[in-house]
Amino acid sequence: MPRKATPEMEPEKVPPVHKASLGPLQLAIWANEHQTKEGDTRVFHTISIERNFKDKNDKWQKTHQLREGDLGDAIALLQNAQGFLIKEGV
Repeated sequence: MPRKATPEMEPEKVPPVHKASLGPLQLAIWANEHQTKEGDTRVFHTISIERNFKDKNDKWQKTHQLREGDLGDAIALLQNAQGFLIKEGV
């Protein structure tokens, strides 16, 4: 079920409907509502993957770029996302 932004909540503050992490990678699934021309509300999902790393100043940063060594964990996270969406009946 998508979480709808309230007037006092900015859209980017709406939490993901599912989160998972593995190693330095984090996956989030976002439910987005869209109004069709006919006035129907449709829900579509987007999936994001981020990688945490420490920069040269030893501060944590995030990127959407993956290293070749991250591919196995990324595949496992995407399978987790697929399982979640199937379970939710999407």
